Amino acid sequence: MRSMVIKMKTNKKFSAVCAALAALMICSSSVNAAETGTVNITIDVSKDRKAISPYIYGVNSELMNKDVSCTAVRAGGNRFSAYNWETNASNAGSDWKHISDGYFQQGLSDDLKDAYGGVAINLSRKCAEKNNAYSLMTLQMAGYVSADMNGEVTEAEAAPSARWNKVEFSKGSDLSLEPDLNDGAVYMDEFVNYLVNTLGDSQSVNGIKGYSLDNEPALWRWTHERIHPEQTGCAEIVESSKALAGAVKNIDPGAEIFGPALFGYHAFVGFSDAPDWNGIKQNSDYRWFIDYYLDEMKKAEDETGTRLLDVLDVHFYTEAKGECGERSCKHYKQEGCVTARLNSTRSLWDETYRENSWIVDSGAEFFPLLPNLQQSIDKFYPGTKIAITEYDFGASNDISGGIAEADALGIFAKNGVYFATLFAGEANYQCSAIDIYTNYDRSGSSFGNTLVYCETDNIELSTAYAAVDDGNDDVITLVVTNKSFRDNTTANIKIEGAENYVYVHLYGLHAMNPGVFDFSDSSSAVTISEDMISYEMEPETVSLLVIARDKEAVEARAAAKISEKDADAVEPELPAEAEIAEEKNSPSVIGWIIGGAAAILAAAGAVLAVKRKAK
Repeated sequence: MRSMVIKMKTNKKFSAVCAALAALMICSSSVNAAETGTVNITIDVSKDRKAISPYIYGVNSELMNKDVSCTAVRAGGNRFSAYNWETNASNAGSDWKHISDGYFQQGLSDDLKDAYGGVAINLSRKCAEKNNAYSLMTLQMAGYVSADMNGEVTEAEAAPSARWNKVEFSKGSDLSLEPDLNDGAVYMDEFVNYLVNTLGDSQSVNGIKGYSLDNEPALWRWTHERIHPEQTGCAEIVESSKALAGAVKNIDPGAEIFGPALFGYHAFVGFSDAPDWNGIKQNSDYRWFIDYYLDEMKKAEDETGTRLLDVLDVHFYTEAKGECGERSCKHYKQEGCVTARLNSTRSLWDETYRENSWIVDSGAEFFPLLPNLQQSIDKFYPGTKIAITEYDFGASNDISGGIAEADALGIFAKNGVYFATLFAGEANYQCSAIDIYTNYDRSGSSFGNTLVYCETDNIELSTAYAAVDDGNDDVITLVVTNKSFRDNTTANIKIEGAENYVYVHLYGLHAMNPGVFDFSDSSSAVTISEDMISYEMEPETVSLLVIARDKEAVEARAAAKISEKDADAVEPELPAEAEIAEEKNSPSVIGWIIGGAAAILAAAGAVLAVKRKAK
C-alpha cells in the first residue's frame, strides 16, 4: 500500500493557533484510538449516470446573508402570505399577534425600504452575489395583504377592512410601473410586470426565475385567520392556483410556477381534512390530495394550452423522535437521539425504514415520500418537477445536523429532486454541509454534475454519494458520512467501470467547529492499492474525497471551475439611477442575518481529529 498525499491549508491569520491545535489533536487521536467498524463502498462510473439539478443546494432568505455557497434562494414563509409589494408591509399572522408592520423593511437598506417590490428586487441582487443563484419569489393568493404598518390587527378588523388591501390576480387594465397606493388593491400581474421591467424576465441574468403560489395554504385558517378564517378547500386552491399561474405566464411565459407549497404530511394526504376532500376522494381513484392537485393542473394545461404548474412544491420537517420521545430533540450527547436524527432522512427514500413518529403511528402510507411523489407525477402530470422548498432535520449547531444535511442533499440528487431550500435558524453545520457540495475548496470547486452508481453495505453506519462532471471521468467526487457516535469507521472504496485512480484529496466536516476543512499532506487516513482506496473516518463526520487519475486532473478541474465562475459573474443589469428614482428608490441588498462567524470558523482549519464522545 502507498500512503496518499494529503496537504493541509490554513488561514494565514490563524496559522500559529491552527498548528498548535493540530499538534494537540493528532497526539490525542493517536493516544485515544477508537475501535474501528468497516463499511464497503462500491463506485461504478459507468452505471446509473444521472444529471444532478444544480438547484438542490438552496436556502430560504433567512439564510441568504450567511457565508454559504447556495445555488438557490427562496423568499417565502408565513410572512409572505400578506406581503404588500407596493409598500413592503406584511403581517405576522398567528406567529406574532397578527401584527402588520415593516418587518421586511427592517432588513432592507435605506434606499430600498420604500421601493416597490423591495424584497423581490433584493432577492435578485442577493442571488447575483451568490453566483447567479436561482431566485424564487412568493406571490400572494390568500385574498388580502397588509394595508398598513400600524401594529396588531384585531378580530374586529379582519378582512375586509381598512387594514387590508384586496389581492387581485389580474388587473384587467393597463399595468403601471407606479402602482396606485390608494385603490385598496394589489395586482399580481402588475407585480410580475414591474419585476420584469425592473430586473428583466425569468430568462435574463437578474430576472426572478420562479414564482411560488403563496405559502402553506392548508394552514391559512390558523396562520392567517384575519384574512382567511375559513378552512381552505381543495377546489378553492386549485382554482386560485390556475388563475394566479395564468396571470404570471401571461407576463413572463418562461417563469416556473411552484405550487401548492404544502406544509407537511397531513396536507399531502387530505389537504388538512379540507371540507371537500372526502367527496373528491370517494368519486375518484386519487390516493391523496397530491394526485388531485396534479390532475387538475394537468387538465388546466389541456384546456389552456399553457403549463400552469412546473414544479410540485412540498415542505418536509422531520417528525422523527429520538429515544427521549421528543421530535428533533437537542440531546446531542445522547446516542439514541442522534441516531434517530441521522436515520430520519431515510423516510425520504427507504421502503424498509420506519421512523418513530405520529406519521408512522397513523400508517405512513406515503412513506417513503419521494418515490410516492414521483409515482403521482408519472400518473397524473408527467414532466412536473419536485421541489422541497422548506425542510429541516434539525441540529443547526451540532455536527449531527451537518451529517443529516449532507445525507439529505445526496438523497435529493439520487431521487431527481429539482429544487430544495433549507429553512432553519443559524444552520451553521447545515450550511457547511451545503458548502461541501458547492464550494469545498473556497475557490468554486463543487460536487460533480452527474451522479454515478455508489452504494454502501451499511447505510445505518455510512452513506455515500459519488459524481463526475459530464464528459469527464478523470475526477470523481465522493461524499461519505460516518454516522458512528464514538468510533472510527474504515471505508473500503472500490471503483469499478474505470481504472487508474491514484490520487485523493480529502476535505471534511467534523464536530470541532462548523466549516469545511482541507486535509492534505501528512495524514495516513487515506491509503490506496491497485484496486482499493481505504479511508479511516473519524466518528460523526462528513468527508469529501476528490479521487483522480492524477493530481494534475484535480488542478485542471479546479482551474476550470474558477474560469466558469468568473465567466458567470455578471453585474446586475438594473435600471439607471435616474429611472429608479422616478419609480421609487434604487435596489440594494437586504441584511436579514449576518454570517459573521465565517472568519472564526476558519481558525480550526488545521485540526485533523475530532473530540470523541465519552462512553
